[in-house]
Amino acid sequence: MRTARSFTLAAMFVAGSVLVGGLAPVAAAEREGEQASVPGKAAERGSAEPLFETTDLARSGEGAHTYRIPALDVLADGTLIAAYDRRNDSSGDLPGNLDLLVRRSTDNGRTWTGPQVVADYDDGVGAGDPSVIVDRKTGRIFLFHAYGPKGIGFFNSGPGNGNDSTSTLHADYSYSDDGGKIWRTRRITEDIKDPSWLGMFASSGTGIQLSTGRLVQQYAFRKSDGSIWAASAYSDDHGGSWKMGEPVGPLMDENKTVELADGRVMLNSRTSSAKTRLVAYSEDGGVTYSKPEPDDELIDPTNNASILRYDQAAEPGSPQEHWLLFSNTASTTTRHNMTVRMSCNDGRTWPISKVVEPGGSAYSTLSRLKDGTFGLLYESGPYNKITFARFNDAWLGADCPAGAESPKLSAHTTTPESLTAGEEGTAEVKVTNHGHAAAVPGTVSLGLPKGWTGAGGPLPVPALDAGESTTVRFPVTPPAGITTGEYEFTARLRAGATDRSTPVSLLAVAGEPALDEPVARNLDGTDDFADLTDHLPAVAPLNRGVISVRLRTDRTPAAGTLLSASDTAAPSTNVTLSLNRGVPHFEVREGGAYRARLDGTLPVADGEEHTVSVAVTDRGTALYVDGARVAGTASPGFFGHVSGLDGLWAGRNVDDGGPQWHYGGHLARVAVHGGN
Repeated sequence: MRTARSFTLAAMFVAGSVLVGGLAPVAAAEREGEQASVPGKAAERGSAEPLFETTDLARSGEGAHTYRIPALDVLADGTLIAAYDRRNDSSGDLPGNLDLLVRRSTDNGRTWTGPQVVADYDDGVGAGDPSVIVDRKTGRIFLFHAYGPKGIGFFNSGPGNGNDSTSTLHADYSYSDDGGKIWRTRRITEDIKDPSWLGMFASSGTGIQLSTGRLVQQYAFRKSDGSIWAASAYSDDHGGSWKMGEPVGPLMDENKTVELADGRVMLNSRTSSAKTRLVAYSEDGGVTYSKPEPDDELIDPTNNASILRYDQAAEPGSPQEHWLLFSNTASTTTRHNMTVRMSCNDGRTWPISKVVEPGGSAYSTLSRLKDGTFGLLYESGPYNKITFARFNDAWLGADCPAGAESPKLSAHTTTPESLTAGEEGTAEVKVTNHGHAAAVPGTVSLGLPKGWTGAGGPLPVPALDAGESTTVRFPVTPPAGITTGEYEFTARLRAGATDRSTPVSLLAVAGEPALDEPVARNLDGTDDFADLTDHLPAVAPLNRGVISVRLRTDRTPAAGTLLSASDTAAPSTNVTLSLNRGVPHFEVREGGAYRARLDGTLPVADGEEHTVSVAVTDRGTALYVDGARVAGTASPGFFGHVSGLDGLWAGRNVDDGGPQWHYGGHLARVAVHGGN
């Protein structure tokens, strides 16, 4: 008799105001030569009508090889200041022939002045990576950037901090006191750079001014061992003098900061150590920071991003002072899927998101405009254009709760394993409070599929503090006669004014498995594997079913095969479940043509045990991680859809002479259940 298995189902419950669906992006006249559609007042902030409009500020190949690295801020009169690199000869960073351009807009980004050159050097000298800060008291605009002497860039910069050095990357800023019409430049290398540091540059985008008046600009720098750290340069006299805070790192890169409602400064950084953002906190205005920790919700392909207070002028004690926006390419693989997210509780959770551009995109920076809408300046294409997008909270679906009586709660999966026909298991619902205040207690109930038995509730959900979670467990039993596959449940959450039902999916298996191999050993990632070809006659005919692999690893190679069947004499003909840089990946292809291809959203190479599963039904193919459905496609793809399979392995993939992509780590169990 098998022991009862535990499964957690995924659901999202949203309370408070209603989510508003977005319109398709509206191209401005500058974008594709079409007439812009300009919404009127009804489409702006506070309206139920979503607003989204875009304008291109620069196109690569027109006047220069490439335009990159957007920076953006807003003056007190509402004028927008946008800056970016003009990379004349190539798309590369410093060293090279790079100049800084600025454009201004007085109508919320619908039209812009012509490009104005702020920094343009000759003889191989360049300036790039702009970041803008506007001093709210003096009105001065600071345009931070890196100055590269001939042949000098971030990775070959030497130590030293002399302002006249020709062997180190310099910290410069240009400034304007007339709204960005006239600019002067100042060098502060000797003021803020430790002479032992190598390359150092300002993190591009937007700096911040704290409620105390302190100006804060983020930097990234290399130590002599090659590690990359972050630090905050700050000024308490409106830019008259600058100091550098203590380094935070290592494993940092371009980073941004935001002041939270309680006065702390949150630092949010790109990193090459994970596929998520790193976050640290300062309680002294950016002088020192806590140890950086990953934010698993903010996935990132090692890219620059932006973080912003929703309303820096929000009334103290109001819900709005806890709201944040964040923009980046929300992907673990490549720079695409430009997304804006929203937090209702100072970045503890990020339940709201909207895709700006699903295709190629890269760096981005956010600003709140004077009329309460928002501006996003980003690289699209990913490096074909510098694009400005303006949107309002209705387009974003900004539905943060106003108080504890209408909490914003969600639930998601946390535990592995599928349920088994005729056996009792456990469905676990993890409920999280996404609001800024403690939520009132409530209940959650589970609507079971027809023929299933169990206690569907309602079961109690306790009062949760902001960002706090609790797990509610439901005993459930699938009927003995079900087939292997995905099953739909309905989860209903009630708490105060919140009453929301959401469909959720879980996996269930039936009958004897075609393959159930307790590998139960560590594989070396070099030439170790388990040959399961003897099971291929039972597996190869399956057109539907479930694959499950239980594993534990901390390795992140380009690919590590968990389970694979292939035609060893044919190119790219395989059914493979793998971890690609630690992220679950599933593909079914024949002769290089994909029938199904799915990627997870988060890496699982954290040294903890995880279960990665694939479900194939007549409705398509789905990828699960620890019980959560993380990706899906309408195209079914399983072993029976590929002809000529002659081998089956755990821990490697065999092609017609290509790499075998061995897995390194512990494999506990590999199983395949048929659903035919």
